[in-house]
Order: sequence, then C-alpha cells, then structure tokens
Amino acid sequence: MPCLIILTLSCDDSNYPLDNWIDVPLQTMESPAVFFNPHEISTNQNGGQLSVGDTFAVNLYALEVENVAGIHFRVEYLRQSLELIDIISGELFVDAYDTLFFWNDSAGSGFFDVYSFYLATDEYTYSNGTASLATAIFRTKNSVDSELIYDRIKTKMVTPDNQPINIKSYGKAVISVE
Repeated sequence: MPCLIILTLSCDDSNYPLDNWIDVPLQTMESPAVFFNPHEISTNQNGGQLSVGDTFAVNLYALEVENVAGIHFRVEYLRQSLELIDIISGELFVDAYDTLFFWNDSAGSGFFDVYSFYLATDEYTYSNGTASLATAIFRTKNSVDSELIYDRIKTKMVTPDNQPINIKSYGKAVISVE
C-alpha cells in the first residue's frame, strides 16, 4: 500500500547586513538623500590603479525619494584634476512618457548642473524610490586626488506641484589617481 509523506520545512527570513563597501555610506544617510555610486574611485576599467588619462563613470543617485517630478543637481569638482566628458540620463524618470533632460558644465567654474523633469501625462507625474538620475563620465588630467560634492544650496528636488523636497543627506565621491 503506497504511503504519502508530506514534509514541511520552515526557515527564518535571511537578515543580510549592509556590509558591502558600496553600502557603507548609505547606512548613515537619512532619506531622502543624494549620493554617488561608486563613492570611491581608484581603479580603471581594466582593474588597475586609476592613472592620468583614464576615464571613469560615476552615477548620481537619489535615495528613497517620494513624489519627485523634477531635479536640479549641482556637483562641484576639481577642474584642474578632472575633465567632464559627458553626462547621460539615468533611470529615475524611466517610466515617464517623456522627460526633459539637460546638463551644463560651466567653463572654468568647477561645477556642473544636471536638470531633469517629467513632462507629465495623466498617468505619470512623479517617481519614487532609489534610482540613478544621471551618469557622469570623466577623464583624469593629473595625479591629484579629488572629490565630487553636491552643492547643498543648488541641489534640489521638487514635487509635481513644484514644492521643494527636503534633501536630508548628501553623499560625496573620492577619486584617487596614481
């Protein structure tokens, strides 16, 4: 006579610590926040030490945002050490029907501005979550280490009603060149 045995296993949910080096700055940030990924840049695309003339990319991120319909990010950098090559649109407004995206590198001033806005429809007017807003591509000009820093006065996010969103934490990126 055949016998049916049902075995039920149960286990606790995994509790993964945020102990990856990429997660470290996020552990201390209060959202909504802006940060860079990666936050430490010291290797080139081939895995070696970042050298003069190498290019690298860094993502500009928003962390746990709600009801964002537009952004203006101003990022300060050391023009003597880094050459800004290009900025590419990120994923925050990817579900929008259409998005306005543009950037400006103010010659000689040591900062660049990134702007992105929903062109609203009845269905999509804002985004939520954690996502990349843009990717900045740089070339190293000399072996001086430098940082990318969000300008706390000029960096802004707004709701569909053009109400400011209070950014509570600002990350930075450190670039180490051999």
